[in-house]
Amino acid sequence: MASVGVHPATMEVLGGFLAVGVQMRLERPGKAGIVNAVDSIEPPIVKLIDGSVMRIESPQEAKALRDKIQKILFIGDLMVGYGEFLENNRALVPSGFVESWWAQLLEEKLRDPKTGNEAQPLNVSTERIHEFAKNPFSARPRASEAIGLSQSLGIPLHPVYTHFWSQVTVEDIHYLREKLIHYLDESCVLPYDEKLKDILEQARMPHKMVAGAIQLGDDDALVLRAILKLDTPGAQVMGDSSLEVLSLLAGFPIKNKAPIFVGARMGRPEKAKERIMTPRVHGLFPTGQAGGPRRDVIEASKKSVVTLELVDRVCPKCGRWESKLRCPACGQETRMSVTCSKCGQASHNSSSTCNGSLVAYRSINVNLVEMLEEAVGRLRLGKIEGMVKGVKGLINKTRMPEPLEKALLRAKSDVSVFKDGTLRFDASNAILTQFRPGEIGLSLEKAREIGYTIDMDGHELSNPRQLCAMEIQDLVVSEACGEYLLKVSRFLDDLLTSYYGLDKLYKASKKEDLIGHLVVGLSPHTSVGAVGRIIGFTKASVCYAHPLYHAAKRRDCDGDEDSVSLLLDVLLNFSREYLPDRIGGLMDAPLLLAPLLNATEVARQAFNIETITSFPIAFYEKTLVGASPKEVEDLVPTLNNARESLSGNWNIGFTHPTEDLDRARLTSAYKELPTMLDKVKEQLDLADKIVAVKGEEVARKVLGTHILRDLVGNLRTFTSQRSRCSKCNWKPRRAPLKGVCVKCGGKLGPTVFKAGVEKYLQVAFDMVKRYNVGEYYRQRLDLIKVELDQTFRPIEEDRTQTKLLVGDFA
Repeated sequence: MASVGVHPATMEVLGGFLAVGVQMRLERPGKAGIVNAVDSIEPPIVKLIDGSVMRIESPQEAKALRDKIQKILFIGDLMVGYGEFLENNRALVPSGFVESWWAQLLEEKLRDPKTGNEAQPLNVSTERIHEFAKNPFSARPRASEAIGLSQSLGIPLHPVYTHFWSQVTVEDIHYLREKLIHYLDESCVLPYDEKLKDILEQARMPHKMVAGAIQLGDDDALVLRAILKLDTPGAQVMGDSSLEVLSLLAGFPIKNKAPIFVGARMGRPEKAKERIMTPRVHGLFPTGQAGGPRRDVIEASKKSVVTLELVDRVCPKCGRWESKLRCPACGQETRMSVTCSKCGQASHNSSSTCNGSLVAYRSINVNLVEMLEEAVGRLRLGKIEGMVKGVKGLINKTRMPEPLEKALLRAKSDVSVFKDGTLRFDASNAILTQFRPGEIGLSLEKAREIGYTIDMDGHELSNPRQLCAMEIQDLVVSEACGEYLLKVSRFLDDLLTSYYGLDKLYKASKKEDLIGHLVVGLSPHTSVGAVGRIIGFTKASVCYAHPLYHAAKRRDCDGDEDSVSLLLDVLLNFSREYLPDRIGGLMDAPLLLAPLLNATEVARQAFNIETITSFPIAFYEKTLVGASPKEVEDLVPTLNNARESLSGNWNIGFTHPTEDLDRARLTSAYKELPTMLDKVKEQLDLADKIVAVKGEEVARKVLGTHILRDLVGNLRTFTSQRSRCSKCNWKPRRAPLKGVCVKCGGKLGPTVFKAGVEKYLQVAFDMVKRYNVGEYYRQRLDLIKVELDQTFRPIEEDRTQTKLLVGDFA
């Protein structure tokens, strides 16, 4: 489902641009994926300003060292699921040698009666050796233990003590061995040698620079003595690759830790924010020109009579106009009148006598003061504080407004309505298949109450750190979403008691009170909402859910964002009558609800997800030859197996554990940096640090695909802009000859300004000055600058009118 795993330290080393929920654009296997934190994969390796090379294990360490990093030698592992290759039909790429692969090789040797006993002479207990095989991520052997196991059992050296030897040459291996034979002693300090230092950096081997000398760690020194056979100086081996030479010297296999590197870049930042119409709206109730530019219902009510375009409904008993379905005076159901927009004649069928279009609305003089007083009285609100924002005019087919009471209650709860009458919170989609109750704010008592009585292994739930398998319609929403839905719940409770005369439903005083309540998830390109249940909260700006739930919304989680609404809000306040009468008006609206998710009916790609807890050795070997993912389907079970067997078991395993969902970068630096100049500067500084990236190439791409196009586009928009009335916000197609608004006489002003056109200009010149981007980009920027100067040249104040004759042009 288009998710990728990144080490939390990597997020910090990359300047904080990557965070949980950020979209990454990928070279392979698919086009993009959403970032999740995985702290059990290989972390980044950096070179500090003093020349030391460090392997950064935690985000805290990365933050402390950020200003001391000179070069990023290795960004860290990128974890991509097998299902991504299967879904995109891309050949498998060679897997680096990882802990689970090593553990299975160890287990295979321990099961073999011929070799299993050979591990006994080691100074390691049998229980500890079996723990290495059973829990490869939590039980890590010491360097001496790893070497002893490799020597006695013939298994490859443990991945933690295997460096990037494929990145150095055979000649480099011989040079390194010769230098270490002469200089490596118990102090682990080597005299500085430029080539030796470069070899260690290429191999990404951590070391420190102390008083101008190179100091190796004790474990690395021990490993080097073993794999380079430093105790046998006369040993000579020949090989075609550095890994082959090392394996022959060591007497046991040295595997390739980094057989392939993948290009990637940041796409969209993460998002978790309430859905707000522009500008903010409390209710779908028109104010016309009377509400002013802020469309304030209170301001509009100060006018004696307000002319509004509203639905034409009349009470057959009272004879009074009423926009509601029932007359509040007598309770009779109102009837809608249809008239011809051309001749104004009432029509009782589907056509008019003059072939004009039929409409169900008309311009009505409304006593807004009376309507407002009646609404306030029914709600028993007392004095209204602040503004109650409506809309300039309605754009639905019948011009049906919302009850004014709903706008008043939303203003009281400080929530903004969407075009269909619902309240929504948008968040980036993210995958979650297991959770610990303690990390999502779910107490054990509440967990048992909502059905989580056992963990994923079938044991009784008794500890908040136990892992539970997530149900397919359960959600873990962001804390910001929880706080917003808390305000929505208060609005809904007020609506139930004050408007409908019913009891409160939510009675929530804190966001945790919403756990167990139902919500509706909706994608913007669909019209079917998927019902889900809140079970907890995360500090990340995402909405965690089972992949089948996201698939039910027609999403593949490659950085998309969807909305979440409380179910009661959708049931009470959504109406098709409010939707805009235009193309696309029915999209992004909960016309239908799916209360129960039938997993067998969701999108096909959701089932291309592996369900195992570790890949078999045969799978790893197949990756080394670039096998097709379809060739190994028998080796890797996926959700397709559960779908075909109709077992109903949608539990998904995981191959790499993570200590805590929120133990990572939670807000991208892209959102924190205030200006585009700051964003580009940080991006280029980062490009200069990463050894795998060329800063000049980054600058060319940013200029060619973004900045220069924006400069030209902004200039074109400026020269073809429309004016806007500062009083009534009217935007004429062409500026009136009078020079003022023809509707209200207000002052006309521009909608595009010079600062907006030139905002990237200084950034572009800084990039051209900093990098050798080529003469093409330099000249094109100069031409754009000339055009901008001509467009925004100052007007001469003391110009004298000169009379010219035809002969003057001869």
